Amino acid sequence: MAVDVLKYIDKDTQVRILSSQPKKNVLVLIFYKGVLFSNLCGRLKELKILMKHIKRIILLFSIFLILFIVIPMTITVTVYNHTFGRRAESPPYRAFLRYGDVSAYAKRIVHFPSGGNTLTGYIYGEENYKGLIVVSHSFGDGAEGYFNVIMYFVDKGWRVFAYDKTGSHNSEGRATRGLTQSVLDLDAALTFINEQNWGLPIMLFGHSWGGFASTAILNFDHDIKAVVSLAGYNHPMQVLSDMSRHSIGRFSGIATPYLWIHQRFLFGSYARLNAVDGINSRDIPIKIIHGTADWLILYDSAGIIAYRDNITNPNVVFVTHEADHHNCHMNLLMTEDASAYIREINQRFTELLYSYTDIRSDDACIFTCIHFHHVHMITNGNLGRCFCSQIYTCSIPAEVLSEFYASIDRNRLSALNITLMDEINAFFEIALE
Repeated sequence: MAVDVLKYIDKDTQVRILSSQPKKNVLVLIFYKGVLFSNLCGRLKELKILMKHIKRIILLFSIFLILFIVIPMTITVTVYNHTFGRRAESPPYRAFLRYGDVSAYAKRIVHFPSGGNTLTGYIYGEENYKGLIVVSHSFGDGAEGYFNVIMYFVDKGWRVFAYDKTGSHNSEGRATRGLTQSVLDLDAALTFINEQNWGLPIMLFGHSWGGFASTAILNFDHDIKAVVSLAGYNHPMQVLSDMSRHSIGRFSGIATPYLWIHQRFLFGSYARLNAVDGINSRDIPIKIIHGTADWLILYDSAGIIAYRDNITNPNVVFVTHEADHHNCHMNLLMTEDASAYIREINQRFTELLYSYTDIRSDDACIFTCIHFHHVHMITNGNLGRCFCSQIYTCSIPAEVLSEFYASIDRNRLSALNITLMDEINAFFEIALE
């Protein structure tokens, strides 16, 4: 005698079990919305064995997911967020010129949207009509970090637009998000500028994070006359890979696919943006400047200059800095005297650091210098973490830091290499012709 058992999985799915009691043959019919979806036929014992195999496969698959997806992705995101998952606040102390140090330069503060955040922009030299230079700052800094450059261009008759990127200084954002964010913010800044109808030819000047943005933005539809990129990288993933290699050595390749997945999650299709494609999409003049001793955006690895053989734009000029006083990531625009002075100040700073922290000279990070004071967030009682993921317990009294920074000659430290700046200015002026 056959037994027909009807079971409902949900309102759309039915399972009919037809069994023959004498031989215990079983026919399982699965219907979805009245249509036969699947059937299993065999002895009940055989079906039980099959179900055990299925459970074992599910268990092994779950273990695989945990070991090779969940755990590595969690570690990747956690380490990534130590650098990019927090804000870059305006530092309470700065060794270089601030806007408040000079009274001769008026600025107008504006605001514009980028993604879900409102960014803060600064317009200088509104009385100038030669053209507009958009200055794009490096990671961990803000527009004020390039005030010496802004003053130079204003004095040369340019109007200047600078801005704080997402999660930086006076702009909104819970975090800086990552290396691709800079080009999205520059896109937002240029959209805002175009809405102002100033009618000025636009030049781009960017360093590091901003150096990437100023070239990768050429993948977008903005009317740009010329670009100067200092220490810019071609693609964020190469920088992340170099950072990973510095941290975990030969095992860094294991992290690459997880970093890429996270980048796609954060930025979608924009994660594919790169400088070379942008440069090759135009025939405008572009100057790429990089130092051979750059320890952050490696000259022969992540730097745009490392991809010179892939660049087809005939109007690109490559400039390599080899001299000790301007061949690193942060001293490309410095005078020889300013570079020597900053080494002196950094030596004093690291000695102060060793007196009040658990850092030792043999394991100190390359970022323990006044350039990256704000990256380490070295203030009284704070913990600091930077690109290298080292943690430093810090307890420098506020009055000690104030006295240290008050002793610095900001004008001397911020002195620009006028020969180089004049070359950049001439490069932009030629693009006006």
